[in-house]
Amino acid sequence: MEQNSEIGPARPDDFTAIRALCNGFIDWCRSRYGENAWFVDRYYTPEAWAALLDSLPRLHSAPDGEILVARLNGNVVGCVMMQRIDEHTCEMKRMFISPDGRGLGLGRRLAENIVRVAAERGYTTMRLDTGRNHDEALSLYRSLGFQEIAPYYEAPPELRKHLIFMEAPLAG
Repeated sequence: MEQNSEIGPARPDDFTAIRALCNGFIDWCRSRYGENAWFVDRYYTPEAWAALLDSLPRLHSAPDGEILVARLNGNVVGCVMMQRIDEHTCEMKRMFISPDGRGLGLGRRLAENIVRVAAERGYTTMRLDTGRNHDEALSLYRSLGFQEIAPYYEAPPELRKHLIFMEAPLAG
């Protein structure tokens, strides 16, 4: 069966699927970090994570932010978010593709589209953080021009050693 994929802005009825993707990301991180899975629960405490999931539409709303989804045969299988840091800088957040959508280039398409949206909104720099064990994401981000930088927010040292901070200039 041919698979039909598309990338576009999240709709109000997508948020149940988006929250499920975000929870899938947490589960994926726990499995990826193995004996260091404590890091995931320390970075995303259960209470803070629940509050974050409830606030996604507000945190990432236009014009300062955005949520894009990847659809495969009409089903949401991936997401990426953008939020404002300051007038010129935004942050890419919570990019994740479900197992059903992996290997189809949807992560690249989501990342390229959120970078384009950020540039169109007037941002000149995009930042992100990702885990040191997120090899696939790191490869993608580097291919899009992101380079490692010093931490741009305060994180406890025991967490910081598991994170990589990155930044890319945006063409505008």
